[in-house]
Amino acid sequence: MQQITARETAPGRTDVPRGRWIWYLSGVATITVGAALITFASVRAGNADGGGFTQMAVPSSTVVVNGMVTSLNIDSYGSPIVVSRGPVNQVTIVETVSFSQKVPPKVMTRLDRGGLTLAAPSCENNGCSVGFAVTVPSSFPDVTVSASSEGGGVSVSGVAAADIDSGGGPVTAGAIAGELTVTAEGGGVTVTGAGSASLDSGGGTVSVSGVQGPMNVTSEDGEIDANEIGSAILGSGGGPVNASDVSGTLTVTADGGSINVDGAAGANLNSGGGPVVARSVDGPLSATTDGGSLLVDGLTGALSADTGGGPLTAGGITSAAARASTDGGTAWLSFAAAPRSVQVTTDSGAAVLVLPGGPYAVDADSSGGSELVTVPVSATSARIVSVTTSGGELQVKPPATGS
Repeated sequence: MQQITARETAPGRTDVPRGRWIWYLSGVATITVGAALITFASVRAGNADGGGFTQMAVPSSTVVVNGMVTSLNIDSYGSPIVVSRGPVNQVTIVETVSFSQKVPPKVMTRLDRGGLTLAAPSCENNGCSVGFAVTVPSSFPDVTVSASSEGGGVSVSGVAAADIDSGGGPVTAGAIAGELTVTAEGGGVTVTGAGSASLDSGGGTVSVSGVQGPMNVTSEDGEIDANEIGSAILGSGGGPVNASDVSGTLTVTADGGSINVDGAAGANLNSGGGPVVARSVDGPLSATTDGGSLLVDGLTGALSADTGGGPLTAGGITSAAARASTDGGTAWLSFAAAPRSVQVTTDSGAAVLVLPGGPYAVDADSSGGSELVTVPVSATSARIVSVTTSGGELQVKPPATGS
């Protein structure tokens, strides 16, 4: 197979009509072409104004890049982009060209000091696109990727870092050793493994797992599903959020969407009206629902809750301190360990506290509603409980016998 240096073309290939120019800027690297134009399909159709014909063609070719590659910069202008590891000795590219003009676009493959650029600049204005399927050898461990597809799907895996802009196309990324940045503009985003991540789907759904470093996700009304992650900030813009196995602190803003958390080292949740479920939070929990319901099951850290009228149900709590306001919603809190400080205000909603041990210094005020305090009490106790219902039913009681 003949090596191609600056501006040379492979034997047996037509220069411009086939639309393949090889640009060579590295002093030692060369680029070899494997198989040229595997397929070429064309049709003819009338123009919109009824005159002439427009040629549509999809040729495909394979390019092998001889030389060390440390970064990839890819523009496809609407066609798919795939980057993955594979059993090759050099970076290998399969290019698929789609065009409507008479002459195919010139595809640029440029290697400069380890940076490989794949593009067809004329496609920015001529209604053509180039799909790139890039295979990276395992011997190139530190390759980074910058990919822009303008609506085409993008899949990147097994690289050191990636910056992806799909322009509306779906994005799949996995086994990214370092930082991953994605802008999808409405496309769905699926991530399975990254050192850290900043993801903006623009409304598409987001599914992410295996990101142990810091993560920031924005979906603008799309659903977010995250599991086996580290610290994260998630903003759904109205879509539902589901998060599990969070080893760090989780912050969620849902703008009306539901929030479901199962396992976190701490959480700060604001649903903006949607329901919230928080289970197995091993740390502090702050939850604001703006009228949505709040369910807490198994909390070890301090609780700060404001439901804005929604009901609050919390069980299996070992928190030393809890503060809750429901603005008229009911409040039911059951502690599995004796707390030091509890303050509950319902503004006419019923309040039930289940407290083990004691004694407690209890300040209970139902403002005319029924009151029942059956836990051990002592005015000098360091364990302080304050409950105000403003007319709602009020109970402060020990756990049922045998529970």
